Amino acid sequence: MGTSTEVALSRIAILENQELESPKGILPAELYCELLALYLLTNDLANAKFLWKRIPADVKSDSAELKAVWEVGKNAWQQNFAGVHTALDSYDWSEQCRLVMSQHKENLRENCLNMIAGSYTSVKITYLAQILGLDKSTALELVKNRGWEYSEEKEIVKPMKTKQIMECKPKNEEHLERLTQYILFLET
Repeated sequence: MGTSTEVALSRIAILENQELESPKGILPAELYCELLALYLLTNDLANAKFLWKRIPADVKSDSAELKAVWEVGKNAWQQNFAGVHTALDSYDWSEQCRLVMSQHKENLRENCLNMIAGSYTSVKITYLAQILGLDKSTALELVKNRGWEYSEEKEIVKPMKTKQIMECKPKNEEHLERLTQYILFLET
């Protein structure tokens, strides 16, 4: 079996085909919920937004879960990570969406941790907890388990750079070389 991303992309293709082949091009609300949630899981915010725009108004108004999935999407579009977590936690998801939204929450938390580790030398624990969608003590426990340092008096966390994050950042010379090659390509 493939990765969860491959499975999600495969399911997206199936749902998109169902939409194309359905009478009048309209799916039941539960399938729109699943498709929208899968777009969010795969971080395909553009397709999520286009899907939301083409879902008929009556389908939107009749489905509280569809509106709840879109609330997650709106916050993701605005890169409001705390809002995404709040929207994910504020709805009792159906079985069909629960697994996707749970995986989305885990992915978002991991992406936020990697973003912080790759971008910051220190960060306030209150801010970190907010974007992780956790209370302060749970966020602190999570980052301590990752080897991050915590200054209790300043309430600041110092992320530990992982080998993966260090390898992702190109060296200045490499970056300059790539940029030069790109510009030369555009000029020819």
